[in-house]
Amino acid sequence: MNWGVEDFAAAAALLAAAWVGIALVRRNVHGRVLRPILLVGVVLVVLMIWAHLAVGIV
Repeated sequence: MNWGVEDFAAAAALLAAAWVGIALVRRNVHGRVLRPILLVGVVLVVLMIWAHLAVGIV
């Protein structure tokens, strides 16, 4: 695989967005049921975007 600078920039942006999303959920959501649901949602969205960028799944 021939990775370029733009690939690493996209990966860094995706990880940063995941970090911000998780931090926002942890800081602003206080429900015992809603918080884990939203955290799993953030992780699933990140994984879907990663899979789409990697091989075009979805």
